[in-house]
Amino acid sequence: MAERESLHDPFQDGLRLFNEEYFFEAHEHLEGLWLAERGPARAFLQGLIQICAGFHHFQNGNLIGAANLLKRGADKMRRYAANFMGLDVQALLTKIDDARSQIERMRDALEPTGSLTFPKIPLPPTD
Repeated sequence: MAERESLHDPFQDGLRLFNEEYFFEAHEHLEGLWLAERGPARAFLQGLIQICAGFHHFQNGNLIGAANLLKRGADKMRRYAANFMGLDVQALLTKIDDARSQIERMRDALEPTGSLTFPKIPLPPTD
């Protein structure tokens, strides 16, 4: 008899946390996957983790750290195909770049510091 698979997909769980704006928790959750990954997805996961950390910094008022981590994370993810790990990478990067631009304007006092509409990541279909 085959073992029953886990009811939870760790990647999907991390994305759900991201979409619920629990960026620190999403970062921690995805980090477990990143540590175990030895294949081509490793740098992609690292980029996604850096994006989570960037939005966490924004939530804590650290605009410099937020902008820097969003750029570094997005740059890692740009190396991948338009659709990777079931995600529309290009659409996500457009949203990340828009958010980073807004944060940079806040950082540079060109726009009032305030709220940000965080991007959402459509969950990939489960098998």
